[in-house]
Amino acid sequence: MDEKKEEDFLRVISLKGTRDILKYLDKHGMAQHQQLDAFINTCTLNRRLNQLLKYSLIQHHLDKKDARREWYSLTERGKKILKHLEDMILAVEGPYIDSR
Repeated sequence: MDEKKEEDFLRVISLKGTRDILKYLDKHGMAQHQQLDAFINTCTLNRRLNQLLKYSLIQHHLDKKDARREWYSLTERGKKILKHLEDMILAVEGPYIDSR
């Protein structure tokens, strides 16, 4: 991954709603759009879903028999990234040691 793409990826995973979406999908296995808009407004949710799709963190599913039935799920890559995010947050929230 080139430097610009790396920077964009790090920006995306730090944006509002990203962690909430990943956690919800991890917990529930799948979700429809309306289940995810509880975290952020619809416009932001659409952008965030497209960004997560771009980096293959989530997968979009569409029922071929009923085009109105669509949902999202977490990819294996998304599960790994979520685990790393959670580990980083735990590290930051851990006990503070003043090294001065």
